[in-house]
Amino acid sequence: MRKKINVRIADPAGNITIFVMDPFERKYYQHVATQLLAIEKFHAEQVAFVKSADSMEMCGLEFCGNASRSFALMAAEARDITGKASIVVNVSGSEKPLTVEIDSESNYTKIRMPLPVSAVKAVEWSILPAGGGILVDLGGIMHLVLQGTEATKENFDRIKDVVNGEYDPPAMGVMFYDSAKEYLTPVVYVKDVDTTYFEGSCASGSTAVAIALSSGFADGSHAFRLQQPAGTVTATVDIKDGNLQAVYIEGPVEISDTISVEVEV
Repeated sequence: MRKKINVRIADPAGNITIFVMDPFERKYYQHVATQLLAIEKFHAEQVAFVKSADSMEMCGLEFCGNASRSFALMAAEARDITGKASIVVNVSGSEKPLTVEIDSESNYTKIRMPLPVSAVKAVEWSILPAGGGILVDLGGIMHLVLQGTEATKENFDRIKDVVNGEYDPPAMGVMFYDSAKEYLTPVVYVKDVDTTYFEGSCASGSTAVAIALSSGFADGSHAFRLQQPAGTVTATVDIKDGNLQAVYIEGPVEISDTISVEVEV
């Protein structure tokens, strides 16, 4: 059966996300998302499903910081909140509600990201280059921060097999970071949809990189401007008494008006 549904397209630093505004049961997520991602004019990398005015889920139930901060702007609009405000949203992959600072006039957003659910770990698997990588588990997604390795599908797949075999996270990424150019290439795999994405930008991956780079830093706030294939993400790490206190991701978001599309359900 063909059905018309309403969607909105968000562009947070190139990590283009389709938000499905109509309600769907989870069992339909992948089927609907596959059709939406095939619409070439959207150039989308992922799909989110709006559950209520302040709640949304990613297609694979993973966590996505860029989608979360985009959704906060929509949540504010739904409540007729304008100007600068703090918006609390509930999103997949995060056990706790998240607070997003928004400015509806400039569409600027700043989200306090989830902290790692376990100790940040240095790993030196045989498939990694000398020096290994830094593993950061954010609960809804796990990232390996890696320097000195080319961002290829072949390199990613080797690492993916090790991470999934040992940890089996709902989603995982490898953040290929070039420190000389301060350039990040994010590659993410989502288990439920069995798909690998070379993303335009990645907020949770930027969080992982900022955590890894700030290891051993003095107390205070430390900002990292991370250039990525489709945009720049600013990640700020707060350290107090030598411990990680908070990580923020910020930047502007472009959001379309509502668009009607037809899908098979």
